Amino acid sequence: MPGDDERILRARAGDERALEDLIRQYQQPVAGFIAVRVTDRQAIPDLCQSAFVKMVLSIGKLQSPDAFEPWLFRIAENVCRDFLRRERWRRRLFVALKQEQEMLGAVPAAEASPLDSQIAALRLGLDQIDVRQRKLLALSMEPSREQPGERPRSYRELAELTHLSVPAVKSRLFRARATLRRLVGRGETDNEP
Repeated sequence: MPGDDERILRARAGDERALEDLIRQYQQPVAGFIAVRVTDRQAIPDLCQSAFVKMVLSIGKLQSPDAFEPWLFRIAENVCRDFLRRERWRRRLFVALKQEQEMLGAVPAAEASPLDSQIAALRLGLDQIDVRQRKLLALSMEPSREQPGERPRSYRELAELTHLSVPAVKSRLFRARATLRRLVGRGETDNEP
């Protein structure tokens, strides 16, 4: 996006307004990326905040403005990884308590709409696919920075963000979508009488 390089350079120099603009610009993409990686919806705002705090604290070390977006998503990836690692330990220690909380928060089947069940099937499918596939799906759903609007990221943009080749991105994205379709489809048929 034109002007991004200048804003990033100003942010590296400590310009608070530039930092605020960057946070505002990347808030939704980072939240979407984190939402695909983490199943605990209540943790997403805190994880976004952690990612942006880390960004603000270390943006002065960023070598090139061109590397900003992949760098920011690596920060978000690391925040998610740390959270998931902590959650694994927490689950091991507090399994019974977590199950009880989930039962209390469950929506009765009579109140759930068809859209709710589709969203639940999609979330369940996302939770079951490989983390790298989930990450690639999340990045692919974000709009392109080069051509703003509704156009999703190109394979080339995804390759730059993930440090993969374009053919590898195409292959992994194809497999991720096919696996998700299969899992979501299986979830829908499992619910049929």
